[in-house]
Amino acid sequence: MTIRHLFFMAWLLEFLALTLATPLAFAQRDSIPQGYPQSLQVEREILTKQLVSDPQNLKLWKRLAEVYMNIGDDLLEKEDEKIVAYGKAATAAQQALDIDEGDAEAHFLYAANIGNAAKLQGLTVGAMKLPDIIKHVDWAIKLDPQHAPSLQLKGGLLAELPWYLGGNEQLAQDYLEQAIAIDGNFTNARIILAKLLLKDGYPDKARTQLQNVIQADRPHYPFTWARKFRPEAQRLLNTISPP
Repeated sequence: MTIRHLFFMAWLLEFLALTLATPLAFAQRDSIPQGYPQSLQVEREILTKQLVSDPQNLKLWKRLAEVYMNIGDDLLEKEDEKIVAYGKAATAAQQALDIDEGDAEAHFLYAANIGNAAKLQGLTVGAMKLPDIIKHVDWAIKLDPQHAPSLQLKGGLLAELPWYLGGNEQLAQDYLEQAIAIDGNFTNARIILAKLLLKDGYPDKARTQLQNVIQADRPHYPFTWARKFRPEAQRLLNTISPP
């Protein structure tokens, strides 16, 4: 085999890796790929290479934002490293917004990741970032009223914030119920709603939400569901008296 053929084979292998890996990567939200979460590092490198040659690809920037968010959520342990990953996710989401400011998912990814970083950086930073987070999640919902992740995020914010920062538990419940009605596989929405229902004195309704989390057949982000959401739902369920 000549040197020219070797270069061609190397180029072909890289081309196939880039073009074939991405469609599989985009389906990872609903399944746990082999080698996850370490596989996120490979996916990040593939996406980064693709963006060098296709910097205006909206889908690639959004996927890179989600990959960095998953790295922060599922791969890294140290808080400072998580903050860096969430920051890079927000930067990728901003790149997507620079391409298309009318993309609801990009607004959600930006809001979610600056929110994730702010939670780890403390109350002062969180208070500074809050207006930007709310602005982008509201924008996402305005652009797509059926965007369940944004409705879940909005509901979670309203549930967690104190009243003097805009918290509103009844409104939070409304947003969470909307998110669940659109897509009940976002199980974190059910957990947040169950906590509100328990607080308001509705254990039977809370039990139903928690059982749906535990028994979920196709939860989104199954790795996080198995490690975090399902155990938390079971713990909360154990605190409720039997019917």
